[in-house]
Amino acid sequence: MLRAAPFAALLAFATAATAQAPRPLPPLAEATRVHDTKANATRSWPELLDALAKHDVVFLGETHVDDTTHQVELHVLEQLLQRRAGKVVLTMEMFERDVQGVLDDYLAGRIDEATFLQKARPWQNYQTAYRPLVECAKAAKIPVVAANFPGTLRRAFAGGDGKAALAKLTPEQRALVPAEIFPASAAYWERVDRAVRGHMGGPSSGTPEERLYETQNLWDNAMGDNVARALAAHPDSLVLHVAGGFHVAYRDGTAAQFARRAPQATFAVVSIAPTAELHTIRPERDAAQADFLVYARTLARDFNDGNYAVEVPAELRYRLDVPETGTNWPLLVWLPDGNTRTEDAVALWRHAFGEEAAVAVVEAPFPEVQPDLGLGGRYAFGDGFRSDYSRVSHGVARLVEYATRRFPIDGQRVVIAGEGAGGAAVLWTALYGEWLPNDFVAIEPSDSKRLGMEALPDQRPVAKSLQLFTRGGDTKALEAIAADYTKVGTAARAATLGDDDTLAAALRERLGLPPRPTPAADAALLLVLPNDAPRTRQWAELYRRNLLAKGQAARLVRAADVPADAPADRVRRLGLGGDGPFPLGLFATGFGIPLAGGPFGGTTIVVLPKGTSDADKATWLELEQKKALKKRSMFANIAIACEAGEPSLPQVVTRLKGIGRSRMLVVPALFCADAATMQGLQQQLGDAAAGLDLAWLPGLGAELATMAVRGH
Repeated sequence: MLRAAPFAALLAFATAATAQAPRPLPPLAEATRVHDTKANATRSWPELLDALAKHDVVFLGETHVDDTTHQVELHVLEQLLQRRAGKVVLTMEMFERDVQGVLDDYLAGRIDEATFLQKARPWQNYQTAYRPLVECAKAAKIPVVAANFPGTLRRAFAGGDGKAALAKLTPEQRALVPAEIFPASAAYWERVDRAVRGHMGGPSSGTPEERLYETQNLWDNAMGDNVARALAAHPDSLVLHVAGGFHVAYRDGTAAQFARRAPQATFAVVSIAPTAELHTIRPERDAAQADFLVYARTLARDFNDGNYAVEVPAELRYRLDVPETGTNWPLLVWLPDGNTRTEDAVALWRHAFGEEAAVAVVEAPFPEVQPDLGLGGRYAFGDGFRSDYSRVSHGVARLVEYATRRFPIDGQRVVIAGEGAGGAAVLWTALYGEWLPNDFVAIEPSDSKRLGMEALPDQRPVAKSLQLFTRGGDTKALEAIAADYTKVGTAARAATLGDDDTLAAALRERLGLPPRPTPAADAALLLVLPNDAPRTRQWAELYRRNLLAKGQAARLVRAADVPADAPADRVRRLGLGGDGPFPLGLFATGFGIPLAGGPFGGTTIVVLPKGTSDADKATWLELEQKKALKKRSMFANIAIACEAGEPSLPQVVTRLKGIGRSRMLVVPALFCADAATMQGLQQQLGDAAAGLDLAWLPGLGAELATMAVRGH
């Protein structure tokens, strides 16, 4: 019997010359936890197997592509064979009833494995997931039953008139269908509809009797019927049925269809549930699902969608800002949009809360260069969005656990909030997270289409509440999301967001903070944006909140929207140099100019835009000559380039390369440049950047807007 370790195909590239045995996996006892739901007690593996061996039928509910799950299934089969003296029948969802003859021929040795695989229509992960079960059964000379409803016949019932389809079947086809089709329970259909929301046109409707011939019910009837037949044909054997966990959860579906056909038989349902970490399991929450819960530590994924996967450790980085004195601070965990830097978000909320709350800002785990060449990121990427969002959710729970344990933070006043891509991660965490009984806030969440196709959980989410905000006027899409959350027990509502001050006020309220006094609007400054780029607005909002924290009202306006009669002392154009709000003298100590970063420093190249005055250019060159950045760090350097004229950006970069500099940050001497300006600089630089560790930042606005927070 061939029983290669499941990781061998994933981790060992065996050759004739260098073949090595794979490192051992954790013993099953260490990779799993077993819980007896009736006794509400943890069980050892021998105790579980002894209990299962006493039944007529055991239903194993699985996740189809989890490697530890398949180790559990093989162990259960092997051990039941020992405890029942080889009298076990294996029935499987993974084979359809019309290939039973092919399966029998292979087990009896009448055909080889290649022929068997060609004719039996095995699942794509058969080799790593289900072959060990079949080979074990073959070696033990026990029957294997192809239990599922044939796909060819499912198509015959797809038209909707099940009775008419049944009447048209040939005698050979009719023999593949259970003698009687029983309806599923209403509770089962409710779970089905939650699971398929957004797919195949959404959930169906109708009574259980009206849905008698739907695919899900045909599957369960066929499998339940085949398990009952197997038990009747082998009354002294234990029947072990392997199927997707949904089919047998709550002793419903396939298990219920079997019980109708064999009411005197005893059976146990075992749910095998993959989990990232065994110390986070929730048996008290999952108790109704099965007689025994086997929590399986996620180690690897079988072949699926063209690839395999192994679980590896990963960081979820975040910035944490806690007031220096005091205790029992509320905590805002903020997941920013994909084009927002974490340091900018920390500064934004520090302005909003002052020294009244702690702020943790999560860094998106997939860095991504934005159109303005600034760095942003994604929380989920491509087809892996389920695992990506789950990883973020797990990380946020750990973040809260660590921060509330290590810092003077009140664990009862934690709010999880995010915007855009971060809002999508918040929605996932609020619905599927298991350890955050907090308030959640999502602003303009993206990815709503994909999220709306995910199954709603059977268990009530632990989230206390969910508030959804739109920045437009139409709340229809968010109301649909809120309705789904309300359906599974989370208080959710949607509303229109007036402005950023409204958001700050809403978050302050949820954090238990008193409202802030609002400065008189008639004395508000008009902060004139140099362009309408998203990051320009972000940094201008930082500056506005800085002013607001000092009691000065302000609002952002485009140049075209400045009233002709606006008093000059109320108009503040967000530009550098001259008589603007940010004179170049601010940079004399090096603060306000971003550092290139890295353990051994680097060079910040400040690019002077077209139209820079001779006086401003002279000031910048003086900052370069005096090595202003070394006042902040002995490893930091500054160089000046010109967008038009000399020294040009390529000339400066080439000179720095010639003296051994390799880490550089290019930033224009603007509050914030738009994407076209930044891409123009990148094109201008061309091949001169080859071989360098070079980064871009579209302006100095964030540094200038946050200098007050840093005490400079």
